[in-house]
Amino acid sequence: MMALIDFVSRLVGDVGRFVDIFLNDLILGAGDPLSALLVVVGQVLLISAVAVLGYAAVGALLGEIGVDLPALGGRGRSE
Repeated sequence: MMALIDFVSRLVGDVGRFVDIFLNDLILGAGDPLSALLVVVGQVLLISAVAVLGYAAVGALLGEIGVDLPALGGRGRSE
């Protein structure tokens, strides 16, 4: 149990450290706006991919219990 608590506390603590590294070293320190833009675009692509996969996973789980979510691509079940 202590290993889980240590893991979660380190994960939460590292979020602040990563934000500090992102702001000070990448955006303010590098002086290169292209690298910051590439990081932001990469994060947007990653978050959107995770969101679509999460929507599909939740839709599959809810579909098993009889709840239908609207299809994103318009290729849903035709009734």
